[in-house]
Amino acid sequence: MKKAYFIMAALLAISVAATADPGLVVNGDWATGDETGWTRWWAPWGAANWAVTFNGPYAPEGTAWLNQGQSGSFGWYQVIPCAAGTICFISGQWAGDIDGLGWAEVMFWTTNDPNENHANRADVGNPADIAFKKDSWGMNPPTAWDWEPIIKSPHPNGNYGMVVSQGYVVVALKVGSVSGNPVWASWDNLCLCCVPEPGSMLALGTGLIGLAGFAVRRRR
Repeated sequence: MKKAYFIMAALLAISVAATADPGLVVNGDWATGDETGWTRWWAPWGAANWAVTFNGPYAPEGTAWLNQGQSGSFGWYQVIPCAAGTICFISGQWAGDIDGLGWAEVMFWTTNDPNENHANRADVGNPADIAFKKDSWGMNPPTAWDWEPIIKSPHPNGNYGMVVSQGYVVVALKVGSVSGNPVWASWDNLCLCCVPEPGSMLALGTGLIGLAGFAVRRRR
């Protein structure tokens, strides 16, 4: 079943990219630092380090890390207006090394209240709010990876990077660890696409689910 949903998500991503209004994430490539568009957030129990770095093939990129002896959970978030009822999809690239007892996430949710406590929601980490994730307990290995599309690491109980907007969508980036060993994650080229015709896209999604199921059955 997970394979079927992954195939569906990949096909729908291609369809959305072909028909949507892209580029709604402000400064999704960190070209103007991390103060334009992005808000830093962190859990109150640990350390946090943020920077715009120039290490990747798409430099600059946003990088969050913990040094030796540090533990914490933190990142950035961004609240983006998006007309209620539209289907929104998040894409991008990332790289990282979360060592033992670490995690890295791209969270994506919708709200009708732009002033809710987004940092707390990111900290709590409800699986329904998580689009893509890697962790040291076996989710989407390996725990150290070079630049790749975030869509390759779906959370099995998450939203696969798709939500129906309630008026605003929130993109939240997260890295953390309790091991005390160095960890880091970098994100780049984050792009939000919103499709103003949910009826037709939902019909397309239903068809793609059927195709994904058919593909899985053919492989058995």
